[in-house]
Amino acid sequence: MSGLDTTWCIAQLVGFVALFCGLGAFAEKSDLAFKRKMTLFCLVEAVHFLILGAYSACFGCLLNSLRSFAAARTRSPLVMSVFLVILWSVGLLSVTGFDVRRIASAWNEGFAALAAVFLQEKFRFLPLLGSTVGTVGLFLASGIRLRWMILLCSALWLVHNLIAVSIGPSIMEISFIVMNGITIRKLYRAKREHDRTEQT
Repeated sequence: MSGLDTTWCIAQLVGFVALFCGLGAFAEKSDLAFKRKMTLFCLVEAVHFLILGAYSACFGCLLNSLRSFAAARTRSPLVMSVFLVILWSVGLLSVTGFDVRRIASAWNEGFAALAAVFLQEKFRFLPLLGSTVGTVGLFLASGIRLRWMILLCSALWLVHNLIAVSIGPSIMEISFIVMNGITIRKLYRAKREHDRTEQT
């Protein structure tokens, strides 16, 4: 087996570890445990992309890991805003092919020009929107509302991955949606039982 094949196999093995870390996170009913496991999932996924040499994806996963870690320690809107600024700055640059002049020109022309850039890129904005919903959810939401926001985040990523014909990540997002759906159902059931107990 060549060095390249060995590296690829190690990357895929780490990818499977990341998948199981993610499934473990989405199975959590505790918000704090969910955020901690999401931190670990994103970190392992960053290692996966680092081994593959996909440095942009690695950076994105590291940012998501830091975001989850921060959200586990604070619910500060200011900290959330810092992550959103970084997310949109990097996201806009990558979506528009790192064409800063295009973004600056659209910004100067106003909302309609920015909307035109958005429409031209179409599905490429879906991960950016998904990550935005996920970030707001991690910092400001809790319980069932947090899980619904993360479900929306996964759904946006899934649509993007299907359009991009990205099979592995699509399967991963479907797995996360299913596991998150099961957890949401459990949370609703626990809430109903809690409400029933309080009424008696």
